[in-house]
Amino acid sequence: MTLWPRSLLARLTIIVLAGLLLANALSLSLVMFERMRSARSVMLGNLEYDVATSVAILDRLPVAERAAWLPKLARGNYHYILGPGAPGKAPTDKRSRDAIRSLTDTVASQYRLRFSTVAGPVSHIQAHMVLSDGSPLTLDLIPHMPPVARWLPLVFTFQLMLVVLCAWLAVRQVVRPLMRFTHAVESLEPATNAPHNMPEQGPLEVQQAARAFNAMQARIQGYIRQRAQILAAISHDLQTPITRMKLRIEMAEEPALRDKLMQDLDNMTQLVREGIAWARSTESLEEPPRQIELYAFIDSIACDYVDVGKNIHFEMPAGAYSLAARPQALRRVMTNLLDNALKFGSRAEITLAHSDSQAVTIVVTDNGPGIPQDELEAVLQPFYRVESSRNRSTGGTGLGLAIAAELVSQSGGKLTLGNRDGGGLQVNVTLPKA
Repeated sequence: MTLWPRSLLARLTIIVLAGLLLANALSLSLVMFERMRSARSVMLGNLEYDVATSVAILDRLPVAERAAWLPKLARGNYHYILGPGAPGKAPTDKRSRDAIRSLTDTVASQYRLRFSTVAGPVSHIQAHMVLSDGSPLTLDLIPHMPPVARWLPLVFTFQLMLVVLCAWLAVRQVVRPLMRFTHAVESLEPATNAPHNMPEQGPLEVQQAARAFNAMQARIQGYIRQRAQILAAISHDLQTPITRMKLRIEMAEEPALRDKLMQDLDNMTQLVREGIAWARSTESLEEPPRQIELYAFIDSIACDYVDVGKNIHFEMPAGAYSLAARPQALRRVMTNLLDNALKFGSRAEITLAHSDSQAVTIVVTDNGPGIPQDELEAVLQPFYRVESSRNRSTGGTGLGLAIAAELVSQSGGKLTLGNRDGGGLQVNVTLPKA
């Protein structure tokens, strides 16, 4: 089974094509067998009638006129010789025996027959007889079936091509819905608020499956929205008791205890605000897209960081980088990525690159410790933090990258993470230009 293809399309094509070819081969064999039987019967019948008539004509003709009639009585596979012919052994092959039996039934009742074999690569016999006036006559015969028509191989080739085409079309009709389902599952983004519904068209079974898939997408979206709403409600309601607790702690008489409690409450406030921000990021973006010059936009963000003493470097790109984007959402993405880079490293770099004619990529790198390879996907989940670097002592909530990834996804782009060869983390934000 090592030669068995892995593709379902190839497997089904081979199975269907093999079945059709076997069925056609069987039908062709039966037709050819019946044709050979009919042709053999017709050939022997014609041979009996034609030889009996020709011998009767030659027997009644004067001896002087017989030679002139020989070309007229000759046929494609036999002719007549006025003479005893060539000596030889008695024929033994099956095709010769059939011809001998037919001639014997027709001529032997009036003329004494004797058969001999003529040496050669094909079946070749002679029938020797004596006419009524005592003159010898020899029938030189090469028994063979009628040749196959020249158009028959062309028809067979066309039939084979038609079978291959029909098999491929039939298998494609079966496999194409599976390929569409695979593409839909691969492009399924539960976090986005604009799910890509499958077209509910095609055969009835495919329509039912597409309808079920779209309903599943809708349920997943509902569960995610419900979870985000619960998180937003809890985070919002927590702000009031946290504010009351801060007011009461400020009246505490022990400064050391007051400072520790205020620090804890500040961490709680930050976590609540990040929770609200993430819940809002999972909702549909109400901000309309606008055409922006990406270089000037990112340069303004980088300058804001440089003005407050942050080590941010933005490389001057070559060429124009213009695209339709939501400025506030993109600013939040860049802020989260730069804050994350400066939190775990001392320097952040921003570069721009054309992914292709339809997309542009923003690359943010830092010189921090990076992220373990097996956790690069997990850190994009809400509230996930790498214990070795992103713990509570750093002030991280585990929502910065999740919010950035969510906003990029809602903008039709993709955020990916990777570790640099020289150390540090590299974040690629790919956005469509249109």
